[in-house]
Amino acid sequence: MNNNPGLKSILKNIQDEILAEIGRIGIHCRIHARIKEFDSLKEKIDRKGKNYYSKEGKKVQDICGFRITTYFIEDVKLLWDIFERKYEKVDEANDVITQENKEVFKPVHKNLVCRMTDTDSKTLQELSYSNNGDIYSLIDNTFEIQLRTTLSEGWHEIDHVLRYKCKSDWDDFLDEWRMLNGIYATLETSDSALKSLFDDLSYKHYKNHNWEAMLRTKFRLKITKEPLDNRICDILNSDNELAKQIFRVDRQGFIERVALSKLHIPISFNNLIYTLNYLKINNSAIEKLLPQIIKTDFDEYLGK
Repeated sequence: MNNNPGLKSILKNIQDEILAEIGRIGIHCRIHARIKEFDSLKEKIDRKGKNYYSKEGKKVQDICGFRITTYFIEDVKLLWDIFERKYEKVDEANDVITQENKEVFKPVHKNLVCRMTDTDSKTLQELSYSNNGDIYSLIDNTFEIQLRTTLSEGWHEIDHVLRYKCKSDWDDFLDEWRMLNGIYATLETSDSALKSLFDDLSYKHYKNHNWEAMLRTKFRLKITKEPLDNRICDILNSDNELAKQIFRVDRQGFIERVALSKLHIPISFNNLIYTLNYLKINNSAIEKLLPQIIKTDFDEYLGK
């Protein structure tokens, strides 16, 4: 089934869109794309029971699935917000901590179910007239995006295959159930520790006037190898208040602001400084170095 050219075309279209959006803002992550295998699809339909899925009612929503694993925990929320805005959301599994559930520990799931484009929906509809039409008629014109961190990804794989799909194996073994969740808890703690480590490292580079290293560890983006302009280095070396302002910029808010726009420029150290200055700082010395072609893009896509 996964060799079906129609499904492969749909998968590629969505994957190209996701990769373009992630590449534009430079988030460190990996993406895995798959079409649900025929046997896996049939097993899911059978496991849910007779009449759970129907042509007129509820349908399978993840014939195309995308798992995005980010290097850092805060980027899960960033990408969630980006794709929630980009696509029509049909359903979600978005676990959050509340006053009511704060005493209960369980793994966090961040899954988005989104509507396909009209073109891809038409391609999927045409498959219902194929040899496997009965199966295709139970598939919705949706796809799923799962968001994980790199550290938690392996745990989720094990949990899905060896617990979620065979829960009865665990019915009489509550201690083992709790222990498996506990392993996830250590990974969640490690995700937070990883972020703190890089924040501390960024501060030390700031104190040492190591500006490239500060930017790399502070913003944790895919930055090109082009070195920071010596003129910018000189300005930062002579103006500690400016350097402090850059260091104190809220990473999440800054990336979200760029993500909301249609700005598309290479993510270099220089361009990162120019963008930070345009949006947050307004330093005249940095502004004088801003190339006109980039300023034109800023005015068009980031206009204040």
